[in-house]
Amino acid sequence: MRLRRFGLLVMVVATAASAERAFPYTWTSATRAAKTSDAELWLSVRSGRPAPFDLLELRGWASAGVGKRVDLHFGLETEVALRRFEQKDLDGRVSALARYRLFDADDVIGVALLARAGFGVASAVLEARLVLDRQAGDVLVALNSSFERTVYWDRRDAIDSRLEHSVALRLAVTPEVSAGVEVRARQAFASGVYQGTAIYGGPALTVSTKWAWLSIGFVAQVASDKAEGDRGDGQRIIFRDDERFGVRLVVGAPTAR
Repeated sequence: MRLRRFGLLVMVVATAASAERAFPYTWTSATRAAKTSDAELWLSVRSGRPAPFDLLELRGWASAGVGKRVDLHFGLETEVALRRFEQKDLDGRVSALARYRLFDADDVIGVALLARAGFGVASAVLEARLVLDRQAGDVLVALNSSFERTVYWDRRDAIDSRLEHSVALRLAVTPEVSAGVEVRARQAFASGVYQGTAIYGGPALTVSTKWAWLSIGFVAQVASDKAEGDRGDGQRIIFRDDERFGVRLVVGAPTAR
């Protein structure tokens, strides 16, 4: 039944013709055109640890092109951690993101800089990201490198810094549909102490229409570099800041042209 509902959602969007987001996890240098805007809904699910754990991440954003090379994103971010069936941890933030494009992907290489800030009751998050990409006909290749810092108001003992690097490849199957793959490596630190690196990979699909667009990706942890205390446990994956599987769905629709 769930597969049927998801298939229906894809068909509805497809029947409604360029994608506003090429990959669900990896950013590109393409900014929105000036004086255009859209609304976006992000749904991410992280699941699969030895103890019962599911993390649901929701992001509702409005984005707008404010110049030839700049776009802005404003909205709300919410994280719900279901560590046990009877326990729920909720964290929410008001967030803003700015993307500045230095060079176009149709040239030698596309380059963009991103900055994000989110502030909530329990924490604040700051992120800086470098984006490189190259468009060659129907093929798009993108590379990201980011640093994220979380400040907890309650000074909890938790992972507070992350480095993430990703590479993504997309092939335009039709003008409305593209398929590709994403590979991500995420490093975690707690008070400066290395917690390990998890490597993820999986497929991505983007459907773009005149009225809406959809991007969905699935990743699985395939390898890791563990902190000293986790080595020799017989597992090739790590659970300190990571899980086995992740799914992200991003849906958007223009609000002005």
